[in-house]
This record gives sequence, C-alpha cells and structure tokens, in this order.
Amino acid sequence: MAKQTVPLLTFNKGIVDRRGLSRIDVKRVGMSAKTQTNMVPRVLGSMFLRPGLQYIVNTASNLAGRMLRFIFGTTDHALIELTNLSMRIIINDVVLTRPAVTSAVTNGSFPANINSWTDNDEAGATSSWVAPSYMQLVGNGTARAIRDQTVTVAGGNIGVEHALRIAIARGPVYLRVGSTATGDEYVTETLLRTGTHSLAFTPTGDFYIRFFSSLLRVVWIDSCEVEAAGVVTLTTPWTAALLSSVRYEQSADVLFVACRTLKQRRIERRGTRPQARSWSIVLYEPDDGPFKVRNITPTTITASALSGNITLTATAALFKSGHVGSLVAVTSVGQQVSTTSAVTGGVTASIRVTGINEERSFSVIVSGDATVSTVDLQRSYDNASWVNVGATGSYTADVTVGYLDGLNNQIVYYRLRLTNRIAPDNITMSLSIGSGSVRGVARITAVTTALLVSAEVLSAMGGITASDNWQMGNWSDLDGYPTAVRLSEGRLWWFGLNGVWATVSDTLDSFDETVEGDSGPINRTIGSGPVDTINWSLALQRLLIGTDGAEASIRSSSFDEPITPTNFHIKDAGTQGSGNVDAVKLDQEGYFVNRSGARVYELSLETRTFDYAINDATELVPELGLVGIVRMDAQRQPDSRVHCVLADGTAMMMVVEKHEEVRAWITIETDGLIEDVCVLPAASGNLDDQVYYIVKRTINGSTVRFIEKWAQEQSCRGGQLSLLADAHIAFTGSSTTFSLPHLPSTEVVVWADGADIGTDDTTDPENWTQRYTTSAAGLLTLPTAATNVVAGLGYTGQFESANLGEMLGQVKTTSRVALIMHDVHKHGLRVGRDFDVLDNLHDIEQGTTVSTETRTDYDEDPTVLPGKWGTNETLCLQAQAPRSVTVSAAIIDLEVN
Repeated sequence: MAKQTVPLLTFNKGIVDRRGLSRIDVKRVGMSAKTQTNMVPRVLGSMFLRPGLQYIVNTASNLAGRMLRFIFGTTDHALIELTNLSMRIIINDVVLTRPAVTSAVTNGSFPANINSWTDNDEAGATSSWVAPSYMQLVGNGTARAIRDQTVTVAGGNIGVEHALRIAIARGPVYLRVGSTATGDEYVTETLLRTGTHSLAFTPTGDFYIRFFSSLLRVVWIDSCEVEAAGVVTLTTPWTAALLSSVRYEQSADVLFVACRTLKQRRIERRGTRPQARSWSIVLYEPDDGPFKVRNITPTTITASALSGNITLTATAALFKSGHVGSLVAVTSVGQQVSTTSAVTGGVTASIRVTGINEERSFSVIVSGDATVSTVDLQRSYDNASWVNVGATGSYTADVTVGYLDGLNNQIVYYRLRLTNRIAPDNITMSLSIGSGSVRGVARITAVTTALLVSAEVLSAMGGITASDNWQMGNWSDLDGYPTAVRLSEGRLWWFGLNGVWATVSDTLDSFDETVEGDSGPINRTIGSGPVDTINWSLALQRLLIGTDGAEASIRSSSFDEPITPTNFHIKDAGTQGSGNVDAVKLDQEGYFVNRSGARVYELSLETRTFDYAINDATELVPELGLVGIVRMDAQRQPDSRVHCVLADGTAMMMVVEKHEEVRAWITIETDGLIEDVCVLPAASGNLDDQVYYIVKRTINGSTVRFIEKWAQEQSCRGGQLSLLADAHIAFTGSSTTFSLPHLPSTEVVVWADGADIGTDDTTDPENWTQRYTTSAAGLLTLPTAATNVVAGLGYTGQFESANLGEMLGQVKTTSRVALIMHDVHKHGLRVGRDFDVLDNLHDIEQGTTVSTETRTDYDEDPTVLPGKWGTNETLCLQAQAPRSVTVSAAIIDLEVN
C-alpha cells in the first residue's frame, strides 16, 4: 500500500503547492471535473461561487423575450427588450418611462380633418386630410408642404419631460419642435422615416410643432400626440416565434435589424448623449436598390408620369400582391426631365447630350411664367459645375423651342434653372431629347392587377413611353428579406436569400448601381448549398457567414486588400453548418453553434493559409449542450467568457484565454429557467461587464420572467453587502422591514451587515441556512434591524473532480484534503468523497473556535475524509449562497493499494 499526494486545480492540471499555482496545461482543460455547476473558474486556476443575479425588472407582461445590446460608447449604452410585437428600453437598469403631463396636441390623430393644424404651405405645395385618418403632405421638389401647431404648456408642466408619440404611415417627413414658431430648440430638425417615434424634450413654456416635406410625392402622418405617462413601449413586427431569428448591427445611434420573412428595420436613438431618451423603430428602405438582373423578356413597363405618385403598366402579367414595397427601376428610351418650382434657384435634373449635328438637338419647354420670371438653360461638362449658356438660353415667357449647341463629339449636360422667380409664378421647366436614357426608380405602393400598380417615384423617370429595360428590386414580401446583417470595411452588408449585398462604400443605405469603381455597391449570389438563410455573420480579419450547410469566408484576392465589386471571393471555411443562433466575437476569433445545436465551434485565423478554419470548442465536453443551445453572447471582463443558454433552462459557460491556452466549460443553474443572455460593457465605476439573463421562475404559484444581472464579483466576497443571491435586491438604511414585491410569499436567503443571518441546518445538505418567507405583498421582516441587506433566492455550487490518482483502475481511497481558499465564509464550503456525505469546515481551527464570519485567507490543517476503497475516487465540494467562497487549490492524500 502506497500513499500519493494529488495536486488539483479547477479545470487545470499542473504542479501546485500551498504557496501558489502553476502555468496551465491546456491539454487537460475540461478533464479535471465531472461536475462543475455555479463554480466559476478563473483563468489562472481558482474557482468561486458564481455571483448572484440582481433583479432588474419583469419582462413586459412576463412574456418570453430577447435582449439586444445598444452600445454607443463604453459608458453610454442601453438594453433593448423585445417581446411579442413589443419593444422597451432599459437605461442604467431602469425601464424608460414618461411622466404624467396635461399638455395635449389638438386633433393629433386626424380622425376627420386637420383643421387644428395651421396651413403654412409654400407656393406649389399642398397639405390636406386623406382617409382613413392621415395628414398628407405633397411638395413640388422645392416648395414645402407645412403644417404647424402650438401646444400650450400649463405652469405645472413647465420643466417636466414631455414626449411626442408620432406614427408615420408613409415617410419620410421632417419634424421640428421649438420654443418659437418655426424653431427647433427642443427637437432639432430631424427626418422621421416610416414607423413609430417617441421623441422626448423638456419645454420651458409653450412649444411649437412643425411637420413639412418638399418631396414631389405623397407622405402620410398617421398621428402625433403627447405620450401618456408610464413605460415607453414601441410596436414591432417581431412575434415571439421570430425573436430567435433577429440579427442586428449598430452604427452610432442606429441598430440595423434583420429577421427572416420580415422587412429590415432601424432602431434609432435621438437626443442628448449619453443616455438619450428619444427612440424610434422604422423601416429600412433604401431608395436606389439593390436590384435583380435586368429584364430579358419582351415585357415592357410604362410610367404614367415622370415624378410624384404614378402608375406603372406592364404588357404581360408581372405584378403580385407581395410586390408592395418592392423597388422598380425603369430605364427610358430617350431622356425627359421636368420640375415645377415656385422658388428662385429651383432646377431640373440634367440630360446628357452626345453625338454630332442634329443628334444633339433637344427641346426646351417653359410654362407658367405669366409675370416674366426668368428661366436659364445651363451647361456642364462634369454634371457638377454649371454655367448659363447665354442670351439664347434665357427665357422670360412661356416657350417651346428646340436647342442645338453645335458642340459635336462632346459630352455635355444641360439643365434649366429658375433664376428669378416673380410671385406668384409657379414655373414648370422641361427638357427632352430622343437619344440616351434616364434610369428612374419607384417603389410600389399598391397592386391593382397583374398589369397595373401604383408607385411613388424616388428618382425621376426619364420618359413616359414603354421600356423593356427594367429591373425589380431584390427584396419584397414576395421574394423575402435578408436574414443577417454586419458592418465591415465601411459598408453595411446584408445576407440571405442566396445573396450578399453591400452598400456603396461609406454609406449605410445606398445601393446605387450607377456608382462606378471600387466604391460601388456589391450584389452577389453565394451559389451552393442551403444558403437561403444566413444564420449569422461576423466581421473578423475576414468577413464570415454561417449558412445551414457551411461556414464561408468572404474575401478579396489579397489579405490586405478591401473587398470591392470586382475583387470578391467566397470560400468555404468549414462544412459543419450553423444553427439558428447568432455567433459571437472575441478579438479575432469567433464562436458559433453548429447545425445540430449541441456544439460550439471556434473560428480562428490560420497563419499558414491566412484564412479561417473551424475547431470544436466543446470537444472535451460533447454532452454538455446536447439539449440544444438557443442563445449565446460574449463577456470580456473580468475574464473572457462565452455564455450559452440551453433549451432546458440552464446555461453553459466557457472561460477562454488564448494566450494562456485556457478553455474551461461549466454549468450555470438557478431556481428557474434561463431563457436569454445579453452582455453590456461595465457600468461607470465597475470592473465587470454587465451580464443579463432572462429567467423564467415560478413565484407563489405564478409564472414570471425576470431580467436579472450578474453581480460584480468584488461585491460577492462576504462584505457588508455580499450579493450572493438570485433575483436579489440590495438595501441600505437601517430597518427591520424590506420590500421584495417581485418575490411574494417566497422563501429567501438574507445576508445582513456582513453575515448570513440564517442558522445552520445540518440535517439537510441542500438547505444550509434558514430561509425567511416574505409576506403576500413581498415584505421581508427581520427579527432585528439591519443596515446593509441582500435578500433573494438561494442557489448551490458544486464541484466533483475527475477520478483521482495517476493511473486509472487503481484501488485507492481518499484519506485527507487540504484546502487553500480566500474570501470564505466560516461554513462556506462542504467537503466529501461524494455529494451524499459532506462535512462542514471545522468550527475549531488550531484549538480556537472560528468566530470570523468571512475569512480573507484560509490555509488550515487537512480535513480527514472517512471513505472506502475503490477504483473511482473523487473530491466533492459544495458551496451555498449567500456564503462566499473562493477555492485556490486542493491537495488530496490518496491511499493506493
């Protein structure tokens, strides 16, 4: 019979003595524990009872939800909560709400008219009421349709935050809110896209609302009202079933959101940073693409007019109801441009004149200048710098005339300009030529028949004759929408439907095909495998995407070159296939869930190939995610961790450090079901990132869902306020009664003034401390007053080592274990050979009764473990909230037969 001393570190194998720890050997990572639940490993070896979960708020109506992170800066961020068709905003752990005010917008929902709104339309523009209940604005390209209202603010409401709830049925519309008529002192002139807006400001007196539009097409305002008091809730298109498919990317104050089967959205923030309080959710609607390939059939499309709200007529069945919202580009035969202006400086679009002799002749039409306003014909060689052609091209009366410039073999652009408008003239100016073409773009607003649709012109048509040169937009209810989005190399990228689309360089919403060169938009197909749904995208050293069948790398031909329309390649990085879980990024590595939903794979850059390859990050714990991974997010501080929410309501968490070759997985459990995870940067003054869970719990017989946040680790070490309880609230201020309204008639653990104030129950290892039961109203009553109190749900941490000893199959028994710990409660850990028989830490150490509630350091005599002989010897450690413990090392004596 021989004796061995076995050094043991959590998830590590190395040489350990009572003075410190060794460097980690990654080859044994994940093998030194059979069970590790709620015991969090450090990169350099110690483990501790995980922090408690702080109660933040119930989800909206206790519904299942999805959290999105909004990060403008490291100290300027918000948590966005999505539930079924609804969105709320949480700032600094407080749900955004509005105070009660009596100020009111008159006739803000336009049920029958807009008479309460002052008509300040400029000449040539009109505003009116249209059914069913819209304020309609129509400009003429330069003149603005304007409606104003003054809202009276009573004395008690002065200096109190107000908010306007505005719904735009068809945008965009400009808004100003000021302390003066036409001013924008409260809400700086801003563009409101189609959607819902909640815009906050604090008036110092009456305020003035102005809506206006100069667009030569209809825009509709659905409503404008002072927001009611209470939680700010915005309507979304995402049902509960679709929340797992939401993908998003942020640029400054905008989140761009993709979701399978639904048109993309923008979640926008406005106002003074940090923590601005104005939010919107609107459509993402580019006006210039992307488009499918050009028509190659005999079918033609004819526009009824060059601009405004028009009809498009096809010569063969083309249109379907799902085309509403789709773009249509029509390239004319010949060029015709026209505009109506009542403002000095108004101009037409340009025509492009080429060829020789009579090929260069074009028509000039001016009408409406009865009081001799002046219209000048202007010339440009670059379509940017303009000069008047001279006296022969200056018109002060209605005219229809031809113009021949004689500039053979030169490319020249021409336009008309209203140089001097004499009121009340409303001048219509037109140019036309039979050669060349103009590419006009319209958005379909209604489908009448398969041959006829209504549309709004976004870029003026070039003629009203039939053209077979047309393109339909890539995205519509009929064709579908992208399923993933990412910012990379100065472009916004959309993925899905077997396509990859990237905006014009340095823009976020332009797909203009007329932009030439490397900065032009990218419109490509993927072309192989199941690629209709792109489950995720990551911008690492390469742009990576995960399809149902493979992982692909999008790249240029050289590592340092940007991706361009002509330098674009897609190569498979792996063929695992990806599940419907968004991937996460840690520095230049990425992590994704494979299509089985049970394994996490790492995407890492191989210097040999200068491309990404995949590696199984769960190879040593393949069974850990078998129930299915449903959410994932990454934490960077205090260690790099990947949180994976499982379908059974637990979570698996990976601690990873590439330079130290560390990868360790543990299980996270609570008295409830974890359903979602989201990570924000550390709040100002804190060290740890903010890790939020949505937890479904049964409280007093009712199903509730809480948003809860991991406590800061430095606040979980047994101090006056030790945050080791779930769904907890921390209180300061001397009292015997504390309110936990979210935990009515519930047993809670209590840490008060630096001590666990329950009593040991040695008969029940799962119930180390006496619970206090709250009242039906959630009131906690303590026997004596306390000043610093933390109360919440208890939880247990467990660690069971792998089989001890140098050789498998040896007959052995565990005789003693010496523990090196810190920040440990005097009864903060139980030790044994299995979880059925566990011993407390000694009440008497070195002949003295332990009186200190929590000890900073622990290095005491070994504990004798009564045991039996066998081939499977393990060490079991169990911790219990609210008592803190950090285990640095355990030294085990084995008797080997």
